[in-house]
Amino acid sequence: MVLDDTTYSLTEKNFTPIESEKTQIVIGHTFNSDMKHFLGWKKRYNGKYKKTAAFTIDAAGFVYKHFDPKYSSEFLDSDELNNKSIIILLENNGWLVKDVEKNEYITWVGNIYNKPIDISERRWRNYKYWDKYTDEQFESTLELVKMLCEQFNIPKAVLPHNTKIDNFFDYKGVIYKSNLEKHYTDLSPSWDYLEFKNKLELK
Repeated sequence: MVLDDTTYSLTEKNFTPIESEKTQIVIGHTFNSDMKHFLGWKKRYNGKYKKTAAFTIDAAGFVYKHFDPKYSSEFLDSDELNNKSIIILLENNGWLVKDVEKNEYITWVGNIYNKPIDISERRWRNYKYWDKYTDEQFESTLELVKMLCEQFNIPKAVLPHNTKIDNFFDYKGVIYKSNLEKHYTDLSPSWDYLEFKNKLELK
């Protein structure tokens, strides 16, 4: 795992520099590529946008640290969850739409999807086609999560699925954003949930 803490670092305008006890790691994705989400963070609200994440893992598996994970942001809709959570985003376009006539896939913002990898096809939450996560992302996510669990004494426990659960406020361990609400689509069905669980919880 290669961790870069300078290239895409944020200032205190983009997170809350108050330490809080961490009991959860929440994994989501960016819904874009080429670190466009980071550029959006820096431009919104005159540079004071705080719906940010501590880490991004790009498609090549490089880990970018945006701010110290002992601090918090406003990424989630609950102050309680934000204070107790470390947010990791995987660079991924998310759901896609197929243009049957042109035999092309379109991203949610209307761009042509042109990655040289296969599409994941599975009907879930009203969508069918998904951008795939890479093997490099999987391995870097696993390594980063293990490191954070040890650093913050978070249990190496993770849910084996991406569907909503009811007791996520009390859950201690690793959770996916899609576990929080039914309208979230990250992580998508293209993530190997059982494999990640098996490797993270391996004794």
